[in-house]
Amino acid sequence: SPAKMTAATTPPAGSYTRESAICMGPYTVSTDPPLYLTAVEFSDIPEMVRVLNLSQHVYNGSAFFQYPYLESHAQDQIQKADDAIAATGINTHWAMRTTLEGPLIGWAHLHFDRYDEKHPQPVHPVTGVPLVIGDIGYWLSSEHTGRGHAARMGRFLVEEIALKDMGCDIVRAVAYVENRASRQVAERAGMELEFASRPIWIPKLGRMKDVCTYAIHKDPVTKSIIKRESDYDYSL
Repeated sequence: SPAKMTAATTPPAGSYTRESAICMGPYTVSTDPPLYLTAVEFSDIPEMVRVLNLSQHVYNGSAFFQYPYLESHAQDQIQKADDAIAATGINTHWAMRTTLEGPLIGWAHLHFDRYDEKHPQPVHPVTGVPLVIGDIGYWLSSEHTGRGHAARMGRFLVEEIALKDMGCDIVRAVAYVENRASRQVAERAGMELEFASRPIWIPKLGRMKDVCTYAIHKDPVTKSIIKRESDYDYSL
């Protein structure tokens, strides 16, 4: 299994390849019904564009995804995922598929909280060890909703990838308050409500919007560490 990530992991940028990176998959989420997570590929671009233009439900539920969704949007997102692999040696973006070689039916990602002098990395309240904290995000094609795929993916992403493979101490999910489908994925992944409502700025809308935050903690002691307002700029 992949080596556990630690809070002190600071590999040199550009020193990794897709072959040497961890958490690339493929991961078997479920065999009945079949569901897999594999690293996103540039070959997924045409299907991403098709799926994300079927309706506005992903656009309406996300702070980032645009509508209409253009090939340039997909190219940019997958390039950022590829750049992150090269910089850190850790894959954090996956395509949901119903066969290992089949087309993308959804997307899952994990973002690690960012720190600087104004926003230092949280530490364990008892041991003082820096904490690894991640936020998950996801979307599923409207052609595949209602089958439990998102719920299965969410639990697997939290339990098997974030907590076990990546060694996260805290995993969070942020959703618009009115987005019940996204909230249910977090709840079924074992997360508890951390904030019921908090307004954050959504650049693509040009206005504030209320979000709620869910979290799961490896050690209950860290429940005293809540998500800061500065951590919301890239979570959805």
